[in-house]
Amino acid sequence: MEHLPADFAESLAAVLEPDDGAASAGIIEEATRLDDAGLRAFLEMFGDRVRASGVPVRREELQEFLRASRKGGRAPSP
Repeated sequence: MEHLPADFAESLAAVLEPDDGAASAGIIEEATRLDDAGLRAFLEMFGDRVRASGVPVRREELQEFLRASRKGGRAPSP
């Protein structure tokens, strides 16, 4: 993917729960198959979560973002 920065994978890994790496990658891959609005919603939820807390993002959170994006909504607030 030529449009992503060279350190994209490392940057992404830094915000994900280390033990959830493979599962999280699968969820993110699923999100890339959403339509534009769904992907935008997923990325906004993911970005909001990263900005809100320095705690690594768990796969369960990503799964909730994906579910909410498919429904055209937002993930529930923590």
